[in-house]
Parts: sequence; structure tokens; C-alpha cells
Amino acid sequence: MTRIHGTDGSAAAQLLGKVALITGGNRGIGKAIALKLAALGAAVAICGRDTATLEATANELQATGARVYWQRADVTRSAEVAALVAQTESSLGGISILVNNAGIGLFGPIHEKTEQEWDTLLDTNLKSLFLVSRAVIPGMMERKSGDIINISSMAGKSTFAGGGIYCASKWAVQGLSGCMAEDGALHNVPIDTHFVR
Repeated sequence: MTRIHGTDGSAAAQLLGKVALITGGNRGIGKAIALKLAALGAAVAICGRDTATLEATANELQATGARVYWQRADVTRSAEVAALVAQTESSLGGISILVNNAGIGLFGPIHEKTEQEWDTLLDTNLKSLFLVSRAVIPGMMERKSGDIINISSMAGKSTFAGGGIYCASKWAVQGLSGCMAEDGALHNVPIDTHFVR
């Protein structure tokens, strides 16, 4: 289920004409980022797995005057990612800002974790970043501009007891982001990694 909201274009103009896609934009850090980008004038697309919070956040975003698109999507699935990107660009225009925010935390000693927990966490925290970036970068390359922000964690720079799987995912985000930055520099597509605690 998806919705798009039109506006009168009265949002602040700092990012006017930009389209931002925020994964996991329906709650927490992702919601805060979406609201800030909307306040700065960007058209904002959000996705997540919970329809109720997506719709509620979309209503908050619409109240800022931003053009808003929301879609329920599992960003660990390539077909859903492809549909999300295509429908976002059809509704709002080419994506100029991507915030890879979707993520989860699972903690405990590695010997107590299951293979399914490993797969779930790595798919959400790392594979989703790969899939969504891969879908968005060609358009940014074509337009010769764009910004990708990968939300990492201090766990991507340090270790702690019980953090094995989570730290592995965030260290991997750091490595992938660094290589994406090198690739992006060749095509004028900046890649930034932001840390959250």
C-alpha cells in the first residue's frame, strides 16, 4: 500500500528541487532525518515495514509543506527495492539524496546466536544498503550528482561483549561505504557515512 501527498510548495528552499529517499524513515533516527530534510525543502520518500507508522510519519511530513511519498517495503529484497526506487522516482522525480538508515540490533554472545539471527541482522544492516544504493546510483551517475548517507554506529569502530554480529555488520558498513566513496568520486556521486551511537 502506498500514498503520495501533494503540497503548495511552501517548504523552506535550501533543498528545493531535491528528492530524498530515507530507508526506515517511519520512526526513530530515520523519521528525524526525514523531517529535517523536509523542513529544508526536499521532497521526501520514506519506506519501512509498518504501514501504520509510515502513514503517520507521512502525515507529519506533509504538514511541513513537503511533497511526500511513502511505501511499505522490505529493503532486504531486491524486487521490493527496485519497485520502491521506480515508484519514488515516478512520484517525486530522480532521487538526489539517499539515506540508508534501515537497521536492527541483535545482541548476545556469538555462540548463543542462530544462523537465522545472523542472516536477519546482516541482511537488514548491510545487504539493504547494498541493494538500495545499487538501485539508486545509476540515476545519480546519469545526472552527475547525488549524495548517499550511510548510517553507521560507533560499533563500526569498536567492539564490546555481546556485540559480535552487530559490530560485524557495522564494520562492514564502514568498509563498503569507503569503497563506495572511491567509486562515487569517479562519477561525482558523494558518499558520506554518518555515525550514530
